[in-house]
Amino acid sequence: MAVAAATPSVARAARPTDLVGAHAYDESDVVEYYDGPAGLVRVHYSVDGPTRTILDSEDGDDIPDFVQDVAATAEDVLLLFQQTGFRLPLGEDEMGLEPLGGSYALDFYLVDFGGVGDGQFVTDTCSGGVCSGYMAIENDFSGYGYADLHHAVEVLTSHELFHGVQFAYTDDLPGWLSEGTAMWGEYLFDPQSSDFLAWCDRYLEEPDRSLDRPPSGAFTGWEYGTGLYFSFLDLALGPQTMVALLEELAERGGDADLESLAVAIEAQGSTLADSWVQFVTWNLATGDHAGAMDSYPFAEELTEVPLSIEDYNIVDDERVYPLATVYVRVQHAGGPLYMGIVDDSTGLYVAVHPGERDGPVSDAVATWWPDGEGAVTELADLDAGSYIILMTQPRVADSSIAFDFCIGTADTLAECGLQAPEADADTGGGDEEPGGCGCDGTGGLATGAWLSMVGLLGLARRRR
Repeated sequence: MAVAAATPSVARAARPTDLVGAHAYDESDVVEYYDGPAGLVRVHYSVDGPTRTILDSEDGDDIPDFVQDVAATAEDVLLLFQQTGFRLPLGEDEMGLEPLGGSYALDFYLVDFGGVGDGQFVTDTCSGGVCSGYMAIENDFSGYGYADLHHAVEVLTSHELFHGVQFAYTDDLPGWLSEGTAMWGEYLFDPQSSDFLAWCDRYLEEPDRSLDRPPSGAFTGWEYGTGLYFSFLDLALGPQTMVALLEELAERGGDADLESLAVAIEAQGSTLADSWVQFVTWNLATGDHAGAMDSYPFAEELTEVPLSIEDYNIVDDERVYPLATVYVRVQHAGGPLYMGIVDDSTGLYVAVHPGERDGPVSDAVATWWPDGEGAVTELADLDAGSYIILMTQPRVADSSIAFDFCIGTADTLAECGLQAPEADADTGGGDEEPGGCGCDGTGGLATGAWLSMVGLLGLARRRR
């Protein structure tokens, strides 16, 4: 069934059947189409020529199984998006265009990407801040790394069609939000999606980067990794959070991304700050750190967050950006664990979690919101062991929080020029640092001997 492109009533981009553009059919291609069972999509494909698709038909109906899979999966995705409460991608009729693919169904074109990409939602025309368009998908996936054709179809239809949903609300989304929510679209359709899980690790590798500040320059996949955040919102607050987010963005525009996010979260009965603290806590319980506290149902399949500092007593400096998190680990000898911050760190949140480097991390045993300059606290009186401390700025702000800080014993506070309350001063026990010679009977230096060495060698910042 050959298709002739109709003349549009307003200006629009070329379709693959116009034989122009990066992913166009060749003039020698014989293009036919297949309508999905629900009438929501029409799939265009070549049965002969340089763009010929996979024509296998096990049921003998002469319609390629691959084509039928694209149509059926795409309609399942669209119906799920609709049931969740989203607007569906806009049709040509809603934008003043004639039916460009021969009907007002959403058009899919199976075309040759030549190994450069594998699928894309392409806009036909935009007006009033929204756009209509069509889907282009690789015609045979020869040389691609998907486990099988069906997996490729599931990934591309759920991800790229969510871009179509986004365009029904606004054409002004920042990249992190556009790709992050599209990755969540994959998760919504298939919570076990290996593609989604693989990209999540890109975010976890750089948790110290602000949510809305992806790396500049070469593509790193980090903004795709922000899909982890939207999966968290789904799990903690419900998928309607993303519906509310797009509705807000339709009203406010993409420049108000974080403001719209805060309003959408508040509509679910939470706050940006509270939900962010829960998010970064879940991120601590991933990979080898999973299993002892609440986290994602797929937490064990993710990587662990990096620890920026590891030591027995920490005397260092940090910079924590808005909606970003730094994780450090202290090996505590037992007794009171203190933390002091020299500079003004108002807006910072601190939590202490027991956990070995390669084992499960447990619920927080202490939390702290430092305030002003020279803030000091006894985080907790703890048994000897390993503790991971997260520091995050759970708010929208114009700047990072940069500070010098100490974590350890009361003597460690002194290295920052700070002092524990008089009643909590060290009495000579519970603050040994293992290693070297000493007199504590465990192979570690006693406190007095260790401080003498510090005096001789000078204070040094300790970073992994």
